[in-house]
This record gives sequence, C-alpha cells and structure tokens, in this order.
Amino acid sequence: MNNQTRFYALGAMVCLSFLAGCATRPAGPGTYSFAMIGDLQYNKREEQLFPQLLDTISREPLAFVVHVGDFKAGSNAPCTDALFKLRREEFNRSLHALIYTPGDNEWVDCRRPTNGPMPPLARLDKLRDIFFNDSYSLGKNRIRVTRQSEMFLADPVLSRYRENAMWIHGGIVYATFNIQGSNDNAGFDAANDSEQRERTRANIEWLRVAMARAGGADIVGLVVFQQANPGFEEKPQQVAGSGFAVFLRAFETQAVTFGKPILFAHGDSHQHRIDRPYISPLDKRALPNITRVEGYGTPNVNWVRITVDATNRLSPFFIESGNFVPTPAGQ
Repeated sequence: MNNQTRFYALGAMVCLSFLAGCATRPAGPGTYSFAMIGDLQYNKREEQLFPQLLDTISREPLAFVVHVGDFKAGSNAPCTDALFKLRREEFNRSLHALIYTPGDNEWVDCRRPTNGPMPPLARLDKLRDIFFNDSYSLGKNRIRVTRQSEMFLADPVLSRYRENAMWIHGGIVYATFNIQGSNDNAGFDAANDSEQRERTRANIEWLRVAMARAGGADIVGLVVFQQANPGFEEKPQQVAGSGFAVFLRAFETQAVTFGKPILFAHGDSHQHRIDRPYISPLDKRALPNITRVEGYGTPNVNWVRITVDATNRLSPFFIESGNFVPTPAGQ
C-alpha cells in the first residue's frame, strides 16, 4: 500500500469510528475548522516533513492551529535555548494563528542524562520567556489570548502560569493546560512534587474560570487542550495513584455539572483516537457530554481537522484526519 492510499484509508477508518461519517461534515455560515498537531520533530525525517505539514495546513481555510506539545524527542535531544528559539521561528511560519502548550519532552524530561541533563523547572521558565512573553498566539495572523498570569496578576502563585491560555471563537471557549506526560512531573523529588501540586491547583483554578465563561448563554461548548494522556488505556487503580488523578477528579466533577459539550484534546501517546463518549480513566464511567480526541504523533506525521458547528448545541464537534500526504523530494 503506498503512502497516499494508506493515509486516505486511515482517514476513512477514523470517520467510521466517529459515527458522524465523512460525508456529513457540517457546512454553512456558522461552521469553521481548526487544526490540532503535536508530538512531532523527533528525528531528521520529521524535521524535514514538518515544514511541508505546516504549509499544507496553512493552505486550508482554518480559524487557528493548536500544538499540544512535544516538539522534540524525549531522549537524546538536549533542551537548549537555541532549539526553543528555532521552534518558535518554525511555528511563526504558520499562516494561521498557532497556539502552543508545552509538552513534557520540552521540560519534564530534560532531566534525562541524554538531554543534558538540564533542570526541568529552569527549562519551563525558559519556555515561558520564549513562547509566552505576550498576550498573543504565534503565527503570521496572530490572535489575542487571555493568559492565566494576566487574570491573576495579584496572586503570587497563579500569576506564574503564562502558558495557560484561553480564547473564544465561534461560540466555543478554548483553554490550554500545562499537564504533562511522565506522570505530570510527579515522583522525582520533593521540589518537583511541590511544583506539580502547585501547578495542579493552578490548572484546576483555570478550569473553573473556563467553565464559568463557557456557561454563558452565548457559548455552545468548551475545548480543553493538554499534552498528557492521563491514563485512558490504563487500569483505574494505576490512574488513581498517578499525578493526573486530582485534576481528573476536578475536571469530571465540573464537566458533569457543566452539562454542555466538551472536547478533551490531548497528545502524548501518539495514536489518533476518538472516544465518544469520553470514558473516565478513574472509574471507566461514560460521560456523555464529553468527547475525547488524541492527535497524531511520531512516527505518523499528520494533523487532525476539527470542525465546529455552533448551531448544533448537542454535538458541535466533527473530527477527521487531515490526510497529510508528503510531497516526494524534488517535486
């Protein structure tokens, strides 16, 4: 099977798994689409393909692009300032606004010997300086976002979280959360355990703000972005003891009360999946107002197209493969 056939076959299977069907993508004045990418540029091949992927996405009529983190390999890839600045330059090539939320490979895993080693918390601070130093997205057509640090200027803890962003588009509230693979930076040492607890508190407060804004009569639903797969494929007892459990409990409790449609979007485990309804990692309950989507990731260089129909208040999110087909060298 050649690459083009393989990608289109995968796209067809994704649509079938979502039940909505490829032929019924919503259209009309109230609909728009955005792209989701992440977990790429792990090796030389992906470094070469990423500009093609971004150019392909730029040619699509999209509202924005969201990168859910991990823009480098987790090992044998030092977390240098130079790499961070290069990635910012690459992301700024996007014609569309590009909103990035950090991945564990960029800071949590920098402690690994083959990545330096470099101290994780110092690398997170550097990411904040390079990627989150103003109130706008990346990309050529930047959009204004609200950062958690702006909203909580007077709070000595919450004012640190420049990476957590929120914006509203077409009847949907969008919010990013710094929640990481590698057990969300828990279980390494006392200092990092303290950081993880503090960041979890900040994420829960940011979730509360996003839910409150999305509860308005003008809003149809909410999209939550994070890097980590918090354990959808794990046993509940494993998830209950993980660094994700506290946030998951808060998210699921608030989601049930919220009632409106929620899209829970993440990366991390590199397998494009759509679960509707969302199945709780904590106890395997089905929560019918939530859809879970995982993006692609190495070795699959691709993107996810998410179309929003704000007139459909019960099921506004339609998800399908971007069906990226690389152009052979020289063409």
